[in-house]
Amino acid sequence: MLKRTFNVLHIFILLTILPLSLNAQQSDEEWYLGKTIIDIRFTGLDTVSSTELSGLVREYISQDFTDSLFYEIQSKLYALDYFELIIPSANKGDDAGNTVILEFDVKERPVISDIEFVGNERIRRGELLDTILLKKGDMINQTSIKLDESAILDLYLEKGFLDAVVKGEDTKDQESNTSTLVFTIEEGTQTKINEIEFVGNDKYVSDNTLKGQMSTKTQSIFNKGVFQENKLEEDKRAIEQYYHDRGYIDAEVYNVEKSIVTDEEKNINFLKITLYIKEGEQFTYGGIEFTGNKIYTTEELLEQVLQQVGKVYNESKFLADYQRISDLYYENGYIFNTISREEKRDEQNRTVSHVVTIVERDRAHIENIIIQGNEKTKDHVIFREIPLEVGDVFNKTKILQALNNLYNTQYFSVVEPQTFEGSAQGLMDLVINVEEGKTSDIIFGIAISGGDGFPISGQVSWSDRNFLGYGQTFGVETKFSPDSQDISVKFTEPRLFGLRWSGGVNLTYSHVSQDKIKRDNDGDGVPDNAPGTSIDDSIHEDYLMSYQSHNISAGVSTGYTWVTPVGRFGLSTGIQAGFKYLTYDADVYRPYSSSIRSNYGTWLPTDRWWTKASWDMRDIIYDPSKGFVLSETFTLAGTLPSSASEYIKSVSRFDVYFTLFDLPVSESFNFKSVLKFHTALSYLAQRPGGAPLNIEEDGFYADGMFLARGWSPVSGGQVLWDSNVELRFPIVKSILSFDIFLDAVGLWGTKDEFGDFFRQGNYGDIKFSLGAGLRLANPQFPFSLYLVKKFKYDETTGGIDWKPEAEYDTFGDSGLDLVISFGIDIYQ
Repeated sequence: MLKRTFNVLHIFILLTILPLSLNAQQSDEEWYLGKTIIDIRFTGLDTVSSTELSGLVREYISQDFTDSLFYEIQSKLYALDYFELIIPSANKGDDAGNTVILEFDVKERPVISDIEFVGNERIRRGELLDTILLKKGDMINQTSIKLDESAILDLYLEKGFLDAVVKGEDTKDQESNTSTLVFTIEEGTQTKINEIEFVGNDKYVSDNTLKGQMSTKTQSIFNKGVFQENKLEEDKRAIEQYYHDRGYIDAEVYNVEKSIVTDEEKNINFLKITLYIKEGEQFTYGGIEFTGNKIYTTEELLEQVLQQVGKVYNESKFLADYQRISDLYYENGYIFNTISREEKRDEQNRTVSHVVTIVERDRAHIENIIIQGNEKTKDHVIFREIPLEVGDVFNKTKILQALNNLYNTQYFSVVEPQTFEGSAQGLMDLVINVEEGKTSDIIFGIAISGGDGFPISGQVSWSDRNFLGYGQTFGVETKFSPDSQDISVKFTEPRLFGLRWSGGVNLTYSHVSQDKIKRDNDGDGVPDNAPGTSIDDSIHEDYLMSYQSHNISAGVSTGYTWVTPVGRFGLSTGIQAGFKYLTYDADVYRPYSSSIRSNYGTWLPTDRWWTKASWDMRDIIYDPSKGFVLSETFTLAGTLPSSASEYIKSVSRFDVYFTLFDLPVSESFNFKSVLKFHTALSYLAQRPGGAPLNIEEDGFYADGMFLARGWSPVSGGQVLWDSNVELRFPIVKSILSFDIFLDAVGLWGTKDEFGDFFRQGNYGDIKFSLGAGLRLANPQFPFSLYLVKKFKYDETTGGIDWKPEAEYDTFGDSGLDLVISFGIDIYQ
């Protein structure tokens, strides 16, 4: 405290005396007063950036010099806490002395060269370094040292070291202007709880029930039993709230005793906590009455009250009712109302009621909407997500909608609204504080699976969902394996003409080596097969062929989204057109498919038109905890003459999310579980009047990474049914989650096979995957790592085949597979 006082006096003396020394450097005449400042310069800088200082003082250039302005500049420089001493001087800006140049010669504070900890036996150095704010290379000052002392002390208190002492000191090297920062720690003895006892709860509530309300626990296998005073205070309030919600409105924890027994051998204090409770009598609810309400009738206000008269009084339910009454006014713009409550008791009949007094005022109109914290994102990108404008009546529901809209852009990690009174009665300012997240995504994905093809495939993509801060999406994506490679460039503008009308363009090139293609070398219109086999038998690989294809295409798309109280409704459409070139060894093979034959050695046009309708009720699109999404996508390919591909495709998708529980464990962590159900049915049909389907190329594909996780890749499906159930346990909100899932995927080569699945119960067609692992939910890097067990129904034995692809299992005899992928929504 003495040192702090000295520093303040030191600065005061400098600010008082230095102007005098400045005067003394010039003639006795105060020539610089009233002269225009044309530049402000700094000397003595080593660590501090001159750019930062120039930004601080730039506003004073071109102003006339005054003593008050001079004091203001020096005060700002000292407030940075970068300098031990600042010596100013005034120099003539021209020969006539009509302008002035201010120059500040500074002595910087020392820079930290090393950080040491002495006495830390129970907490490792790395954890202490993570706790403090000061790092090597930072400028050192006493304020920062004190803050870090407190941070270290708080860490020790959290771990039960109640008598810990921390002292930070710096040793300065004058020659190099650096300091070694040393924190000396006296850890003391750790305190752990070995017993919690209650006195006074003999009548209504058991000890175990009360312990269940507490976050403070005794030492056990599952709990460290560390004592924290602030947690105990929270526990006292939780116990009192438990009683108050059951009608015991006078219940209180009126005393807490703590007795300590020290184990000298283990150097641990064992703590016994005794809580003394006064329970009181149980009250019933007598109702609520209103005074001062004119805007809403008493009947309208009572519609917000859910607690029933005559039932046991519940304080939390009353507070929720009271909040709904306040929200009714608040949501309709009456934010300046004064609403108060008064409790009334009937001790004889043990009832409690409330009188709510309302002082009504005019609606609040928005005078200004102010955005703060956005460095990259342009203001108009944020404004378009806020369903309010200057002059509108304040509306809480629309503010909450704005928060969801802004979070769903995935541009921001924090969005916090604030309200302030405006310049006149009935006016208010709405301030939206945002903290920008990373919007550039670099995604790496690898699938490791069995099968006849190459066992590894991957994807690398880069995209920026907020390109240059204008809210546009620009990205480059490539998928690769020895059998196929493609690259695409995409650009999307989500708000054409300021509306929820999107537009996008893309350019794509792909190369595919397609094998297992049916051939018809004898030209009899029947696929070739081994002698003695029937048409229905599987074709031997010696009677199959392969080909190479190259595809170049460009596309345009557009869509509109309607945001309503019952969800987001979307309608979009697009056209993709290009050319396809196909080659194979024509001297050896003749494909069975006429469309493959016609595409041989020539570029044929390709085109497809698609449209999609969706209904989305998810709270957060990229990591939902509730809501659902329902969509239907219809694609028509081959409308141009001589098109290489002709088909009709339908993809129907439904996902629903439920939060099973959300239990607070600490101030920064909730134990939460989200259940997800997903199902999607995809169907490929021949276009009326079009060529036969080329299932091998245009059909559906279960890749073992997104669909049928862990299974060997399979292509050539006319019908795909993809379903799964996931149980998600977020570890770090919207960043990291532990997932347990069950996949069920069916891929059928013809619609008749799909029909047989339902008619004959061919459950062996379904590929099941049971797995668990970690998923990065962060949209910047949605990487997933799962351990998967494949299985399927064995129609021969009527049992479960737990090793359906034993020869391809990653971990051999265990039948387990490691699946590395990335969690993007393939049905978007």
